[in-house]
This record gives sequence, C-alpha cells and structure tokens, in this order.
Amino acid sequence: MGGCSEIAAPLRKKEHDVPDELLELVFLRLPSSLHLVRAACTCKRWRRIIAHGGFLRRFRSLLASSPLVAGHYRVDDRKDGACPPGCNPVFFLSPTADALGFRPEHFSLDFLTSRDSGSWDIADSQGGLVLLSECTEEQGGEEPLFQDLIVCEPLSRQYRVIPRPAWLHGSLYCGAFLLGGDADKTGERISLSNFRIIASLVLRGIARAAIFSSGSESDSGWKTASITADSLVRPQHRPYFQGQVAQSIYWSTVENEIIALHKETAQFSCSFFPDETWYCRLRFVGCDDGKVRIARLGHIHLKVFVKEEGADEWVLEKSVELQQLVREVRNQDDGELQAYMLNKIVSAAEGSVLLCTDGGVGLVSLDLATMELKRVAHDKDKYHGPAYMYELPWPPTIQACLD
Repeated sequence: MGGCSEIAAPLRKKEHDVPDELLELVFLRLPSSLHLVRAACTCKRWRRIIAHGGFLRRFRSLLASSPLVAGHYRVDDRKDGACPPGCNPVFFLSPTADALGFRPEHFSLDFLTSRDSGSWDIADSQGGLVLLSECTEEQGGEEPLFQDLIVCEPLSRQYRVIPRPAWLHGSLYCGAFLLGGDADKTGERISLSNFRIIASLVLRGIARAAIFSSGSESDSGWKTASITADSLVRPQHRPYFQGQVAQSIYWSTVENEIIALHKETAQFSCSFFPDETWYCRLRFVGCDDGKVRIARLGHIHLKVFVKEEGADEWVLEKSVELQQLVREVRNQDDGELQAYMLNKIVSAAEGSVLLCTDGGVGLVSLDLATMELKRVAHDKDKYHGPAYMYELPWPPTIQACLD
C-alpha cells in the first residue's frame, strides 16, 4: 500500500472557543441574579459579558416577572397614626435566600445614623431599597407631622438622608412611598441613584402630594403636584393609611371617606364607604380580575366591598361570619383559634389578607376568593404590624453576594 499520512487528532475545544453570543444565551437562562454573580466570578471574559449594560438589560427584562425576594421586614404593632411606620424591624429570610446562604444580619438596619430626637421607622420598600421616616417626640399630640426621610440599601449598607423642605414644615404627614425612575442602562428603574418619593400630606386642610426626585440637579429635590378641580380633596378628619394596590394608594377617615392617590398623576380622588371605617380592621386588596376590593373585619362578619368603574361608592360583594371562617382552622388545631381572637388586618397580598390574633395564636391568611382561612405563623403576638418585602438590589454586586 502506498504511504499513509498521519491524521491529526481534533483539538480539544476550550471554553474560550465558545462565541460570546452563545455564552450570553446560556447566561440568560440562569434562574437568579445571585447565579449571575457567581458566573461573573469565573473569569474576566465571563465578567465582561455579564457586566455589559445591554446584557444586564436583557436579563433584567426576563427576570422582572420573578424577582428574587430576599425576605420581609416585619415590625411590631403599628403606631397609632396616619402613616404606616414600622417599629423595631426584624428581617425574616425567604426560603430561597436561606437556601442560597444569606443570613438575616446581612439585611440589618443597624448602620443607619441615630437620631437624638427620635428614630427611623419603615415607611415603604421597593426593589432593593427601604424608605424610612423620622419619628420624633417633638410632633406632639396625635397629629404626625412631615419630617426628614431616609432611603437605604441594606445589603450594601448605604443610605441617603432626604431633608424635609422648610416650606412643608407643619404639614400633616399621611405617608411616603417609593417610586421608580426611568430605566437605566441595566434596565433597573430604582436604585440609590435613581428613585422618586411621593409623600401624601394635608396642608392647610387640602390633600397635597409632594414628589422628590433623585435625578439631575435641575430635576432633583421636592416639588408639590398641582391640584386640578377634580382632584381637590379636603379630608374632614385625619386619613388612615389602608394599603397600596397597583398605581394607587388608599386612606380612610372616620367620616367614611375613601381617599386615593394615583402614583403617576399625583392626583387625589374621594369616594364613600357604606360601612363603619376602622383603620386597623380595613385593607385594600388587588385581585386577579383587576378590581380593587376592601376587606373589612367586623366583630361578627368579614365583609368584602368592591367599587365599579366610574362609581363613587363601594358596594358589598360578600359577607361571611367569623365563626364560619375559623371553623375549619379550629378543626385542624384542637380548637385553639376562636372567632373573637381575630384582631385586625395587618397586610395584604394579591387576593388575600393577613390577620393577627389575640392570645398568642399567631397570624392567619384569608383568601378572598375562596374565603378559606389558613394559619401561617405562630409568633406569640410579635411583629403584628405591616410587612415590607425586600428584593435583592439590581444590578447585582459581587461583594454583596459573597459576604
């Protein structure tokens, strides 16, 4: 046979032979921002691909429907006031964050500067930010006045103090809430350098919205929203915060007024509630059908109200006896829970409300569609105030996820 030539063995493919475009497709399938950070730690090339603003924006758009919830700040019982401050916040990890190696101390608020005149109380949370309001002993009486605010990112232990403007001194404070800004190059709409705050106030008897922007110097600072004829609302009594649903924030007064503030337009509206309004036994809830409902806890019944589009009044949709609600739960836990123990509504989720109980029974959740009551926590009467969800900040930082 004729001479034969050697056939070279194919060279082994290396990871660097994989084109960037294919690596991007692989990285886009990672389940969370934490997995993305771990991939970025592998080598400089992977870090360069992942850190690119275009890639982060694509990843963020895919992740938007399933953000990584690190847990919730739960607080002691709400103070008697028009705003929803949380006292003595304690962080409770989500099962996902716990499995990923996070610890509650990673989210401690002990880095915040102390205040000689009072303390910082949680007002709202969104994404990786927490908004706090100053609670002082100088407010006097039962009328909470507008004070300084602070925005912080607990995971990076950074914060920014937002001083109250002098021209809003003496305003009745009804609550402050975080709003996102314009999407940055990574697709994120809220961060310590990109956020807005909307504060609800009553100034000279008129409900007013003040908006703070962290944008460029020309656009930053506090501004009051203009009032149109349709949005002129004069609360007869102090408004009590009752929850947020979609783009609106809701309050009630003892005169059965329901006051709503639209976050984007910063305009108020007023409707009327056909039942007695108790601020601690009322909560606004968003449901799958897109309608907003009011869950109202009475001494004998729990009632659900709904307002049809264009209507000014809320109408009764369903009513159930508390005794009937607790019957199934009581059958499951040797009769420990009784109807009279249902104390108040402390928070709401999509289509459900969370109720606290007397007697150390804990927290129970009520599904408004099925009216099914379930026990969710045995916490010996602790942390029955509002709960504030906290997500891992974006874009993710290597240091924050490796500590």
